[in-house]
Amino acid sequence: MRPTLFRLYFQSPLKELPRAPTLLGHLLWWYRYTHGRGALEELLAKPLPFRLSSVFPEGWLPRPKLPPVQVEETEKRKALKNLRLVSLDTFARLAEEGEGALLTAPELSGKTPPEPKRLRRSRVGIDRATGAARKGILFAEELLFPDPQTPYALYLLGDPPFDPKEALAFVGEMGYGGKASVGLGRFRVEGPFPCELPEAKTPTAHMTLAPGPLEGALYYELEPYWGRLGGGYVGATPFKRPHLRTREGSLYREVPGPLALDVTPLEPPEEGVRVYELLQVFPLGVRV
Repeated sequence: MRPTLFRLYFQSPLKELPRAPTLLGHLLWWYRYTHGRGALEELLAKPLPFRLSSVFPEGWLPRPKLPPVQVEETEKRKALKNLRLVSLDTFARLAEEGEGALLTAPELSGKTPPEPKRLRRSRVGIDRATGAARKGILFAEELLFPDPQTPYALYLLGDPPFDPKEALAFVGEMGYGGKASVGLGRFRVEGPFPCELPEAKTPTAHMTLAPGPLEGALYYELEPYWGRLGGGYVGATPFKRPHLRTREGSLYREVPGPLALDVTPLEPPEEGVRVYELLQVFPLGVRV
């Protein structure tokens, strides 16, 4: 199945580039707002008919977690260690040839993806009782400032039961992720565009473009994650229960089905409500 490409252009800073599970949560809250709770429950009663990738600079993909190649040269070894994104051309070679393809890749000689600026922004604390600035409370937060002219790629597999561009445009207007209420995470969206992503002709494993479940992972990088409640539950017990998941670029021998993790806080946002984190692998075929 060929993926569909949406281009995102960020109009404000944000805490991190959008990642598939959080972005999916934003879209499902939009679906509930526009189609009703019953429609959302009906949609979630069976596996979703679509998958989202995380967001990357257009033309770049995560470096797959393939078995490493042995390198004696110190500088080249350090450069390999720090390499997290590769161009589509390099990924095509990696998918067929393995890590050895990186030894002659242009990424080791200076070709780099567009990088958002990382800057600190000072803010004042807010008095919850009055809603005004609280005297003596000043703090700084580190944010990403992507170039508003640089396109970032979001890939979609399958057919959502709604207009994905309309849903993404809503998220872009409201803001993605944390601190959207103070203007973070705004973007405009273009698309959809048909596209092709490089894969091995006869794959023996699958790399994911989205965080995935631990079950079935072959070569992987783990990360702990504890997200905040969003949508209509903002303001309730803030954090979901923590869990472990694989990072983008991790490999699976077989593509696992979607996994709904129960991450309901000890104090649910409403009586009888359960909160789930949906992990779906977005697969690209590679040879191991």
